[in-house]
Amino acid sequence: MAKKLFWRRKRRFVLAALLTAALLLAGIALYEAFPVMAPRDAGLTVAGERALPLSRVAVYGEHALLYAEARQEAPEPACLWLEEINLYRQSPDGGDEAAPDNAGEQPSLSLICGETINQGLCLWQLPPGRYSFDYQGQPLIAADFTPLEGYTIPRQGKRKHWRFSAGEPDGLLRLSIAEAATLPAGYCDIYLDAGHGGTDGGALAFGRVEAEENRKAALYFTERLSALGFVVMVSPFGGQVAESGDNPYMPGARIDSIYRSRAAYLISNHLNGGGGKKSGFQIYTSVKADNAWAEQVAAAFTQAGWHANNGNWGLVGDGMYKRWSRDNYHSGRDYYFILRESGGYALSPYRYQILNQEMAAQLRRGPEGMLLEYLFLDNANDLNYWDGHYRDLIDAAVAGCLAYWQAP
Repeated sequence: MAKKLFWRRKRRFVLAALLTAALLLAGIALYEAFPVMAPRDAGLTVAGERALPLSRVAVYGEHALLYAEARQEAPEPACLWLEEINLYRQSPDGGDEAAPDNAGEQPSLSLICGETINQGLCLWQLPPGRYSFDYQGQPLIAADFTPLEGYTIPRQGKRKHWRFSAGEPDGLLRLSIAEAATLPAGYCDIYLDAGHGGTDGGALAFGRVEAEENRKAALYFTERLSALGFVVMVSPFGGQVAESGDNPYMPGARIDSIYRSRAAYLISNHLNGGGGKKSGFQIYTSVKADNAWAEQVAAAFTQAGWHANNGNWGLVGDGMYKRWSRDNYHSGRDYYFILRESGGYALSPYRYQILNQEMAAQLRRGPEGMLLEYLFLDNANDLNYWDGHYRDLIDAAVAGCLAYWQAP
């Protein structure tokens, strides 16, 4: 009896193994016939030419990132970042008249984007006009595309209004650039975050509360930038807004107010805590951005007589950091939520998106962000320096920002 049971079980095992092998072979055949990650660039034609479907336009700060569609099994379509793009300037005045087909034209600009999200199509550098695009000879098509628009920060007294749309009737992606004298209501240039606040006071030392010092820094930063002609919004203080101790992603909270500001740049102001022995500044920018902004601000701090602290994870230069969610492997996403969740689709703000689905259109753009730790609140020497020189440090931060922005 035991022998029969053994052979019966063995037969079932063999049959199951054969069935598994057959399914595996069938899956391989389907994969070869329909590769899941192949760019979907076939089957669409515009004016007799093949066109490349556009998956997404994302704007990070003042840089536009163009993504083509790619097929995969995951619920969300994969995006293939287009790094080499030709732009065709078809209307020098930025008007909205129908643009001609770009067949046979020479591109006005051939752009090779960098590997980081702040090296995309630089919107403020484009002359006024109306543009179309192609990638490797294929026009970019943007079917069912809701227009996306915004404004650059002012330079030499002028700012630019940019607008992405799908052309009629061909559906090709268009970009219009026009000069704008003023910034409409509902927009700001720079969002200044006073870190912590509300139920979360941040670092505590020598009877001082970090959130209160951050507020002081943000207000003086606002004063300096406003005097230079920038439109600035500063985060609410006290109990007016849910903070990191509560839920910063809910409507009306910190991250939500950043998106609703439509700012091009975000600066989060902080004082650090390090057990009383650490000293100096730390500057954090996104792991997906380059280090150019941080380099300018760090140089300005050093020139002002302040020193860097190099004692944290993710060091990329004197006082400059990029913190990964998995620091040991330099992988994942940004460690700090204020950078990770505020950058729009360029940084995939998962938690905010889940809680604020009505903001999906606004998530196509987000500010380029920086987190500043000016010094260590729990170091007596640092705190004394702060009391005597906090305006000097913020003046230096302003100078570094202006150098990076090439403004005003």
